[in-house]
Amino acid sequence: MLTISKNAASIFLCAAIAATPGPATTATPPPTLHGFHTVYELRYAALRGDATIDLQAADKPNEFLYSVTTRTRGIARLLRPGTASEVARFRYDENGFQPLSYRLDDGIAKAENDSSIQFNWETGIATSTHGTETVELPIRAGMLDRLTADIAAIQILRNGETLTGFDLVDRNEIRRYEFTLQGEETINVPAGTFKTLKYLRARPGSSRATLIWFAPDMEYLPVKITQLKRGESVIEMFATVLEPLNRTSAATSAR
Repeated sequence: MLTISKNAASIFLCAAIAATPGPATTATPPPTLHGFHTVYELRYAALRGDATIDLQAADKPNEFLYSVTTRTRGIARLLRPGTASEVARFRYDENGFQPLSYRLDDGIAKAENDSSIQFNWETGIATSTHGTETVELPIRAGMLDRLTADIAAIQILRNGETLTGFDLVDRNEIRRYEFTLQGEETINVPAGTFKTLKYLRARPGSSRATLIWFAPDMEYLPVKITQLKRGESVIEMFATVLEPLNRTSAATSAR
């Protein structure tokens, strides 16, 4: 089963039990949140694809849109011709991160893997739909969706802190994922050579895990991601374009 978009579109995942409503906090935020544009080459067995990831300001103060678009290439388009997309809208201010909405369209006609979440912080309820089932889940301060958690992880590292875990609403459940620092490593990817912090992200009791290489010199954007199943590599993502929008120059590869 080729599920590049569902498995690779989001790099950081965590969850915990919700209790009471309130503004979300994950770390003391810096004065601004910088946008970025990145592209990754996806490798799944002999199949290939690309993931384009963008963070940009939304149409309201302190609100942002984070999107991931995944396309297969070559013969893989015969197996999965659609374009998968994920979009999250969130608020970021002195209180930290507060997710507002999330949507996943996996690019195929069947809706069994599609998801959407609406966060109502006044009532403390997230309305989550995965496939054809809709549930209501209690939310509390610090809970995120799978995309907003991406940005929160980057900001925590930018603040000089160590990743440990987040709260996450995902696929009609509340799940917990934890991060473990594996050390420092210099790696080569199509976008260049980078010194990185290597983290393992895993859900307790799951056979799946993810290795993530964050590059401090590129505003801690991930330059490589490897998804594991029972310790074996399943999907790999290699950065080909890295463009932190607060910089006048960026690392790109020939396209």
